Amino acid sequence: MATFMPGSQTLRVAASTVASLLQQSILTASRNTLTSCCPQRVQRSVINTACFHSTSKCHLYRNTEFEDEKPKKLGKVNLVPPNWLKYNDVVYPPTEPGEPERPAEICHSRFQIKYGTKKMWYLAQMIRGMTIDEAIKQLAFHKKKGAAHIKETLEEAQEIAVAEHNVEFKSNLWICDSFVTKGIVVKGMRRHARQRYGLIHYRYTNYFVRLREGRPPKDYYPPEKTGNDLMADYIKKQRARRIMYGM
Repeated sequence: MATFMPGSQTLRVAASTVASLLQQSILTASRNTLTSCCPQRVQRSVINTACFHSTSKCHLYRNTEFEDEKPKKLGKVNLVPPNWLKYNDVVYPPTEPGEPERPAEICHSRFQIKYGTKKMWYLAQMIRGMTIDEAIKQLAFHKKKGAAHIKETLEEAQEIAVAEHNVEFKSNLWICDSFVTKGIVVKGMRRHARQRYGLIHYRYTNYFVRLREGRPPKDYYPPEKTGNDLMADYIKKQRARRIMYGM
């Protein structure tokens, strides 16, 4: 028995050494795992530099959608007009004595109307140059469904003109600008026979309008030139010619 005691003690010491090394390696691996999974636990030193009138580099609320505000974008698509309504905030200098009074202008819009852009374009260009009452009357009797959306938008703009822009008579307005733009396009699927599927596009439209105070002009678009006008332009062009290397 005495001959085997030193060997058994050596084995015990070696086993305890291996166990301690394994325990240290397990602790080191667990610490590395926690550091990689939870980087917020690592303390980082932030050096405060002199930064006058600027946002901190560690700002957490930049580009954040708050719950009390309506979302302004859906991905890369605007849900509200980013620049069109800024025309309402423009302040012009006062007019000089003897100059005509500047008419009030009201910009309004409606975004993401469930209607085709090409169909809405016909209605938007139809009412250009009309008075506000005549435009609402024409849209009320139109057969296209998009006329109801434009009619409601004009009525909203008329109320805004009286309430916020100090327009005295709500009927003393005319359509200065009226146009549409393409909105979002939602894609859907339709099931067909024999396990086939088709793609559906649900198209939306944005409508913009600008009202101007006063009476509309006689011709909204430039009128077609008559024969006398064309002849006068031709004579003017011929008289403006320059003969190269002449007297």
